[in-house]
Amino acid sequence: MFSSTRSPSKWLYLIVPLALYGGGVYCALRYGTDWTETQTWAVILTGVILIWYTWETMLLRRIAYVQRELQLRPFIVFRREANRYLAENIGNAAALNIRFENIKFEAPGTKLEILFSRALPLLKPGASLEVPIEVKINGQSTDPAFAAHLDPTYAIQDIEVRIHFSNLEGKSYSLVEIVAPQALTIKGFRGEPSL
Repeated sequence: MFSSTRSPSKWLYLIVPLALYGGGVYCALRYGTDWTETQTWAVILTGVILIWYTWETMLLRRIAYVQRELQLRPFIVFRREANRYLAENIGNAAALNIRFENIKFEAPGTKLEILFSRALPLLKPGASLEVPIEVKINGQSTDPAFAAHLDPTYAIQDIEVRIHFSNLEGKSYSLVEIVAPQALTIKGFRGEPSL
């Protein structure tokens, strides 16, 4: 099932620099005629290895930062459950100031607006909160049942639901969910940590 053998490329990162260093020291001792020259070459090779080691340590630090960011960020999804619309945090950290962009779409003679009236202040990991919505048809408030287009079961066209939120450190994230007939997909997520 799982292989306990290690990849040879992992060992190359250790063996190649050690072989170069050892070969350089051997050549300096074997072919160097002057002790000062031998010491100079040994110091130069030590410096090269130190620079390589510093570079690798810097890369490890960056990778650790990215892993920390990925593990400790909130991830908000929007869904419908029992005639209620919910924001659910499926991430590993609390989300602050969850905001939804208003949705507008038009058909001949009809303009439907789904308005998200307020931001949700806090959503703990694994928790969900009801999202208050207001529906307007041609500028007149109407029954929220007309927001059923936000449920993949009743959707008749693709609708983008844009969600904005931040983590406890104030870093902002944005998410786009596409509600389509019989499908709900995540189109994009902004706020990815980069190397």
